[in-house]
Amino acid sequence: MTYSHDGFGLGHLRRNTTIASHFANELPTSSVLMLIGCPTGAVFRLPNGVDFIKLPSIIKRDTGVWHPLRLRIGLERTKTLRVATIQQVAHVFHPQLLLVDHVPVGVWGELLPLLEMLKSSDDPPLIVLGIRDILDCPEVTRRLWEREESYQAIRRYYDEIFIYGCQEVFDTSSHYGLDGEFAPMVRYCGYVCTEEPYKSKEQMRKELQVEHPLIVVTGGGGVDAYPMMQTCMKALRLLGPRADVETIFISGPLMDNEQRERLREEAKGLKARVLTHVEDCLSYLNAADVVVTMAGYNSLCQVLQLRKKSLVVPRSGPSAEQQMRARLFAERGLAEVIFPGDLSPKKMAGKLMEDLQWKGGPSYDPTIKTNGGRIAAARLAELLASRAYYPVQSQIDRRICLYR
Repeated sequence: MTYSHDGFGLGHLRRNTTIASHFANELPTSSVLMLIGCPTGAVFRLPNGVDFIKLPSIIKRDTGVWHPLRLRIGLERTKTLRVATIQQVAHVFHPQLLLVDHVPVGVWGELLPLLEMLKSSDDPPLIVLGIRDILDCPEVTRRLWEREESYQAIRRYYDEIFIYGCQEVFDTSSHYGLDGEFAPMVRYCGYVCTEEPYKSKEQMRKELQVEHPLIVVTGGGGVDAYPMMQTCMKALRLLGPRADVETIFISGPLMDNEQRERLREEAKGLKARVLTHVEDCLSYLNAADVVVTMAGYNSLCQVLQLRKKSLVVPRSGPSAEQQMRARLFAERGLAEVIFPGDLSPKKMAGKLMEDLQWKGGPSYDPTIKTNGGRIAAARLAELLASRAYYPVQSQIDRRICLYR
């Protein structure tokens, strides 16, 4: 069973879906049940053996501050409903392994009753915490985890900690207080990138009937992508016909419908299309000469995976996560960044022309692993094998050795 609160964007859901898919392939007789909070449900393709149950949606307003997204039943009843759902699902499903994403105690501490119930059972499951490379400013996360007693929960309930990143890029464990006594529990898996097949640049451009240099603009889930995309529209107007480019905007399923329609109005007269969501996102990005994106985990994983020229505009809040990741990637030559305080149509227009005219590409960093989903799934299979839950085939044993 997996848990992701999904209070902002699609990154948590994307990582868990990727890991769950690899896990279901590693152990063909297994079942993976995902507890998710994404307002649109499981927007990514699920293989046989994987399904989801949706919790009432919430949204992050500030560090550690969450509110119901849609229900009008008040904060306390929303909390009670989520806790009851989580408890009942676990009671019936009886997981042999629980993978918790990002929040050790859950939003509002909603996982604590579940963790206590599972740990005190006669046949307790293995419990793993998975966190992305960057959470927030280290001092902010440490204060939050101390206030919510997350360190005590990790000490009491968890068996391992997966870090979905590379220590060479950002030393997650030391920044967030997971070194020292927790060090033996920590495993760096590398970046969790979707490994779905994608079409070649030439094939996808032919299917899209693209004849000129192509810019693809994506904002991940899209919940706060409108300002960046609107600035990009204005930049394209500044460039005018001389730029001779085509642009595809992928707004994301979480963008407000009125904002998406405004983008479509603003696109009139330009060689620009506005799409809501595409199943084959990697193929669209692979067709691009330049990708414009925010600095969410999944978005930058896709840029890394495809080694695309990218112009990255990190969000300004509610956490420092995106600006920190964008700065690190820029320092390593992996992306070009416009920070929110510097963002303007003129600035973006200039950067787009530079990128379109530049014949080079982003730096290649061989220390960065992008197969974190496979590595995490292989380790989960190994953990279950060690508890004799599943007979693990020799093929899986060989994969585990390879990923290790």
